[in-house]
Amino acid sequence: MDEKLEQVNAILNKALTLEYTLIVHYPRIASMIKDQETRNLANELGRASVKHADVVANAIIRLGGQPEWSFEFFPEQGDLVAIFETQLEKEKLALDLHHQSAALVTIAGLREQFEEIAKEEESHIKTVEKILRRLKESTN
Repeated sequence: MDEKLEQVNAILNKALTLEYTLIVHYPRIASMIKDQETRNLANELGRASVKHADVVANAIIRLGGQPEWSFEFFPEQGDLVAIFETQLEKEKLALDLHHQSAALVTIAGLREQFEEIAKEEESHIKTVEKILRRLKESTN
């Protein structure tokens, strides 16, 4: 595997770990939320991450790499605002990783998939910001 493909696969595996972490964490986080609408938003984020992880894993395989299925441990703090501030950072990192992937991949179709995921991540960032506003308002 050439150096550029190794770089792309490393970025993609980092994105896969991040997306898989979001898949694992969002349902648990959602279960901690009392407000049904806010809980639904968190669950939507988790479902979208499933699609993203599938695209990323398939791209890794298509590029000759091996998907590394792992995830980060769940945050110990029970403060939902702190948890969603962390989730916001994860969504921003996902956006960055998908932009990097789109810039490095030269295969038509794959690049467009990563550009589409990046657009969805921008929407996820707005959703997490909305959840944070709702959580902060409910504690005031």
